[in-house]
Amino acid sequence: PHGGNLNIDHRIAFQAALTAIRPLPGHPVRAIYAYEVLSSTEWSSPMLAPPFVPARFVDITAVLDRKLEALQCYQAEIREAPHPRSFEGVRGHARDRGFSVGLEAAEAFMTVRSLVRPAQGGIAPDEP
Repeated sequence: PHGGNLNIDHRIAFQAALTAIRPLPGHPVRAIYAYEVLSSTEWSSPMLAPPFVPARFVDITAVLDRKLEALQCYQAEIREAPHPRSFEGVRGHARDRGFSVGLEAAEAFMTVRSLVRPAQGGIAPDEP
């Protein structure tokens, strides 16, 4: 999760992940991305940490309904609209993120670290 989430467990998870994947020589992790958690990321304050500014978007148009079905397994975390973590809020947020990059629905990620190694003939394209 994004390191500036209002939820302290999310902030600690972010710090633990960064600790576990320190950029030591030979380490296989080439990219770290943070994701947003509705009613945690956007409810935080820029005084706590830098705000979530996504630079990577994944098209979830084809799987948005499946994502909402999966969220039914977490009924204790779902709230009634107009709460951001309602089914309507999740769908609306995915569409908003998608619309911002010309898609029907997307999930957004913030790049925390990205290591690009030269490929033959130049720079390798960004990898997931």
